Amino acid sequence: MAEKRDSKKTKAGALPDRIPIKIRVDPKPDTPSYYINYAVVTHSEFDFLISVLRIPAQLTSEQTVLAKKGSAMPIEPILQLIVPPRLVDGLIKALNVQKEKYEREHGPIRREKNAAD
Repeated sequence: MAEKRDSKKTKAGALPDRIPIKIRVDPKPDTPSYYINYAVVTHSEFDFLISVLRIPAQLTSEQTVLAKKGSAMPIEPILQLIVPPRLVDGLIKALNVQKEKYEREHGPIRREKNAAD
């Protein structure tokens, strides 16, 4: 027979068998970094998917033909982040905080004329 676990919360809101932790980002010299200039966000019932890409400054001849036709140009994502729904609000808040700090230091971020909303 399975044991019953005590699921009563403590005053701090954490379950008694969980220890709150603090995290400090500690990138190493060999930690992968990617420059991106395009991102697509989609979702399913279970998670959000952030696909990040780098659109080349110089298009190949095939890409140029597609662009001139107004066709979608296939570009493989550099990285795809799978984000659980419970992290999305915190991610949005963190991005907004960093955006505000950036704009205080460097001025408003210039938006591309035909950037997708």
